[in-house]
Amino acid sequence: MRILTDEIKRRSLTRFYWKLGQRVLLATQQPIIDIASDIEPESLKIRVRGLLKPEAMSEYISGIWIKAGALFAVDMIKRIERIPKKQETSYDFWEDHYRLYSRERTAAMTGEILDSQAVAVNNVIDQLLEEGMERGIGVPEVQRAMRKNLTDTLTEINKYQAERIARTEMIGASNTGSFEGAKETGMDIEKGWLTSGLGETRDSHLFYESLGDMKMDYEYAPGLQYPGDPAGAPEEIVNCRCTVVYNVD
Repeated sequence: MRILTDEIKRRSLTRFYWKLGQRVLLATQQPIIDIASDIEPESLKIRVRGLLKPEAMSEYISGIWIKAGALFAVDMIKRIERIPKKQETSYDFWEDHYRLYSRERTAAMTGEILDSQAVAVNNVIDQLLEEGMERGIGVPEVQRAMRKNLTDTLTEINKYQAERIARTEMIGASNTGSFEGAKETGMDIEKGWLTSGLGETRDSHLFYESLGDMKMDYEYAPGLQYPGDPAGAPEEIVNCRCTVVYNVD
């Protein structure tokens, strides 16, 4: 029996966290925006990384893993064991499990995201300065308009950055949940890699899909046991849209 992850539910959650992520990114950047017109641009660039607020981003990443990890673990157990959807299962156990599990992932991802945010913000400041020079506007004038221009530009950039973060973390959390839930059943199960069928799929992921059913402990690449596996290399998991499928005897 071939069993798939609930893709409709995953897409819905991804859209929700994409929208939420845009607000979280802006909240993370807000301390920079607040002083952008009161400080010389080059001095602002030096302070950018230290001004980024990690709390909202940490809560956001942790929330994805606790919610999606628990939800998809329980859902996969029900699908494999054919438990009625309305029947109560050990959701609290899985929620606690992913609350602990997510700590290391959350800390690592928050740091990486803030590092990339610092680069993005500094690039925007450089861009605004360059555009000002091209228009014959001096640094004082650029500085006075910096707060509004920084807000407008970052709001646009945050749309696709939030999508990338939400998709990467949702695929990782949901596939981790379903994978651990499947193993928890103790049944004889094999797994398979399933690509999205959309464009720009990695060649490596198309190859993993071509392998068909594999043992549950098989590694497609070092540390990579399923799509989005946090133990895998970033080039394998960032923006991945693949899922894991199970063959149950």
